Amino acid sequence: MFNRCRGGLMAVLLAAASGLCPAVAQQGPFQIVWVVIGEASSVSDKAPAHAGRQLFMASDLVSKSLANVRVERVEVAPVVNELAMGQRLCLTNMSIRALGPGKQMVGGAPLSISVRQDQKPRLGLSRSKRDICLQPSAPGEYPVRLTSMLPATDGTTRGAQVYLRVSDPDKTAGPSAPDIP
Repeated sequence: MFNRCRGGLMAVLLAAASGLCPAVAQQGPFQIVWVVIGEASSVSDKAPAHAGRQLFMASDLVSKSLANVRVERVEVAPVVNELAMGQRLCLTNMSIRALGPGKQMVGGAPLSISVRQDQKPRLGLSRSKRDICLQPSAPGEYPVRLTSMLPATDGTTRGAQVYLRVSDPDKTAGPSAPDIP
């Protein structure tokens, strides 16, 4: 009897291991997927930073690349943005800088802007030709990445990550004082 049960148990384990058991086969590691929501250009001596849709054409990137423009560092400030739920933050209100090999400012450097795909619906995203604004509808922490479209001298790309920390004003307010007539 024991051998028959042991054989049945082995068959179940083999079925699970071979993917015949859907409950076991569908489980997998959690994966974060980043999606591009627009582009930004870094601040220059003559122009503020811009963010929006399709700020750059392929020819813009090619001409900068042929001119050997390199971005070694991307700086965005503030790194942490504290917001109340429903409050709006536009990217052009942030300091967006790109630095070259000699730490000189690279004005108008093309950057891509991306967010986590699973968080995108809660971000209240609005885009125009000149700005990208976020108005989160749920409390939490939301990372936003700005990545250079131009390589550094070693051929890799550089970027910066900022965070939106969104609080629910109804839950963060302390106990109210009783009304005293």
